[in-house]
Amino acid sequence: MSHWLIVAGSARALARSCVDAGWRCDVIDPFADSDTARLACRLERGALSGDHFDERLPALVRSMAGNWRGIVAGSGFEAVPSMLDELDAIAPVFGNDATTVARCKAPMDLAETARQAGIRCAEVDISGPVAGDDWLMKPIGGCGGFGVRPARAGEQIAEGWFAQRRIDGVPASVLFLADGHDARIVGVTRQYPGSVAGPYAWCEAVGDLPLSRAQHERLARDVAALTQQFGLRGLNGADLVFDGEQAVLIEINPRPTATMMLYEQRVVGGLFAAHVAACEGRLDGVELQAGDEVHGLRVVYAPDTLRIGDDAVWPAWSADRPPAGSTTARAMPLCTVLATGRDGADVSRLLRQRERQLLDTPGLFAGQTTTTALS
Repeated sequence: MSHWLIVAGSARALARSCVDAGWRCDVIDPFADSDTARLACRLERGALSGDHFDERLPALVRSMAGNWRGIVAGSGFEAVPSMLDELDAIAPVFGNDATTVARCKAPMDLAETARQAGIRCAEVDISGPVAGDDWLMKPIGGCGGFGVRPARAGEQIAEGWFAQRRIDGVPASVLFLADGHDARIVGVTRQYPGSVAGPYAWCEAVGDLPLSRAQHERLARDVAALTQQFGLRGLNGADLVFDGEQAVLIEINPRPTATMMLYEQRVVGGLFAAHVAACEGRLDGVELQAGDEVHGLRVVYAPDTLRIGDDAVWPAWSADRPPAGSTTARAMPLCTVLATGRDGADVSRLLRQRERQLLDTPGLFAGQTTTTALS
């Protein structure tokens, strides 16, 4: 039985898929959620510095080192891609290497590479004053939309930041498998950003955004071109905005993304096994299958500082559950709520209803007796 190490800013979905494939895993993530703990042979907290793992991570991995087949890395490396090389020296990393991640997260490199490949990409700049008020200011190597804000006309772009022209349209994300040369779309989700954590914080995703045949074919060509240009491997995501019929590329997430939990049944054998197969160049052997239901997820951010009750009972439709007695600070991810329905609108309504219901669950939060208002 294969044994893996999973290191991610939120590792539960990868751990679930690994275990469902019949494998074992050790896990490092910052939250050590109770449902992740039940899946892992060993679970350790990896400290974050902002939205990425700090410099102590390689030492923690070395202290845990076991007979791993390899390491699968999720979020938490966008701002520190060189750390992937350090992990690869301990055990093979199944996924994109440090150079690939760095290129994908270099704004000018991404925009120019996309342009050369014939892919529409949002305009970016990394120096000088912002040309107008239709731009966003983003941290380079940022993750999950944290820190993103509207730019002010004439504002100087600070070191470590870049400006990206705002695209009006339908936000979306495509999850795809890649083998360095070719790619296959797993699913396209409708995105609903914005929460107490910020106007662009990653928050809600609902599966299978309706696309015309022409839109799907164009998107398939685009992800194949990105795969070839960057040498992408394994599960990857790309954030898009559909500006009419065409998609405009916003960014590449060169790693398994949280939307994988919406598509676990879309691939025979599950997405963790498919990720491994794609990394090993066995993409042709991955079998996709159609899904009849629409799945969605919504990240619930703490509206206030909340302490989990000692006898907390979580709803069955919740995931990423913090352990009893732990505290979640205001505007930090508290948990995830899940829903399934007949169409995207129904699923989105149910997700928001479940978010309100969860925050009102008796006994879930210590000392809370009244409704916690969402902002």
